[in-house]
Amino acid sequence: MPAVRIDAIHFYHNGGEKNTEAELYISIYNEKERLKRAMMRLGLFWLLSLGSIPIIFAHWVLVPGFFIAGPIAAIMTYRVKQATNHASGRCPCCEQQVVINLEPKDSIPSWTYCPQCKQSIHLDH
Repeated sequence: MPAVRIDAIHFYHNGGEKNTEAELYISIYNEKERLKRAMMRLGLFWLLSLGSIPIIFAHWVLVPGFFIAGPIAAIMTYRVKQATNHASGRCPCCEQQVVINLEPKDSIPSWTYCPQCKQSIHLDH
């Protein structure tokens, strides 16, 4: 289970006129978790490679493609030391408590939309 770090950030609206405090949740992976995730990714791609064998004409491309993509995906996964999860706080526009899901590679500062009122929100430290 990865460790979770919580950073203090702000939600801004209208160029900084309105702002509220929020929390950014980040997963931190240790060496053992990174290796486990990488091996799972490698296994998945090699399993897809084996599963592609019965496909009549496409297996000439799929089997070597998945077999080569496995180590590449595993290395890329192993290099990920932390991933952003979500941001939680009160929307400066509608004053509702919101949870904004983020992509693992997203970084702060960034722009997104409130899931409640659909207004643009700037996430920043």
